[in-house]
Amino acid sequence: MKQRIYLSLCVLATVLMTACGQKSQPPTAVVTPAPTPIAVTPPPVTTTQPTPSPAPTVAASPSPVKVPKLKPASQAPSTPIISALPKPLYPEPAPVQIPVIPEPNKTKANPKPDPISKLKIPTSPALQITPVGIGGAKIGMSLKELKEQMGQGFEFPIKSSFIEGFDAIAVTKAGAVQYYIPYPTGTQFTDADKIQHLMTDNPNYRTEQGVGPGTSIKQAATVYGGATLSLSKENESREFINFTQHPNGLAFRPKPAGNHNFAGDYPDSNDEYLKTQKYDNKAAIGQITVSCAENQCEQAN
Repeated sequence: MKQRIYLSLCVLATVLMTACGQKSQPPTAVVTPAPTPIAVTPPPVTTTQPTPSPAPTVAASPSPVKVPKLKPASQAPSTPIISALPKPLYPEPAPVQIPVIPEPNKTKANPKPDPISKLKIPTSPALQITPVGIGGAKIGMSLKELKEQMGQGFEFPIKSSFIEGFDAIAVTKAGAVQYYIPYPTGTQFTDADKIQHLMTDNPNYRTEQGVGPGTSIKQAATVYGGATLSLSKENESREFINFTQHPNGLAFRPKPAGNHNFAGDYPDSNDEYLKTQKYDNKAAIGQITVSCAENQCEQAN
């Protein structure tokens, strides 16, 4: 029995020694393949930019309003006299040359009237307008002399604020004004003062050619030549007529037809003094003024 146990132990030892003599195989590494990378496309980045605001619109500045020049009021002397004040009744502004551009296929300015009524020639010197007077009133005559000459039936009331800067004495007969004697505002026109201006709008008074208040401008143009109308914005927008053969010493002011403000058709301009040869054929002469010739008033004083 012991022999069998011993033999078994020898066999077991032999087996163990054989096993220990063999080289151990190195362990096999298990390699896990790397995962295939997945391409990730980033979403597009949207950059929000502010919409540019439109450029602000700047309103054009309005044209500057031309402020009329104010003339300082002159102080009248304690005892005003006619010879100490300005004499011109209608100070003429500096003329501005306005080119007249011919317009084709349009009626020419101042067409010759056809037919034309005959002008009425004054039959009495007492109703005639001349370069030196109107009727019996003459430039340079004193008011006293005029009153003595006119006699009974005439009155001489004062008309204040006749025109800008002037009062006037109205020479009337039976309540109807024959003509006016303008004189500077702020003065007293006495019997001793000399007449320097005479004005009439009475159609009974006419020049020796028959032109007077109420005569159409186109009729007057057949006597004195082509008419040019002028407008002075500084001078109360007064309108005047000048003819190519203008009679000396006389000033003509037009009377617009209907509701028109002016008789002339003026160009659109900001100039203070305008001229035109186009006018309403229905416009007439409104007033005629006789004034001292140049320097005559100064010499008379």
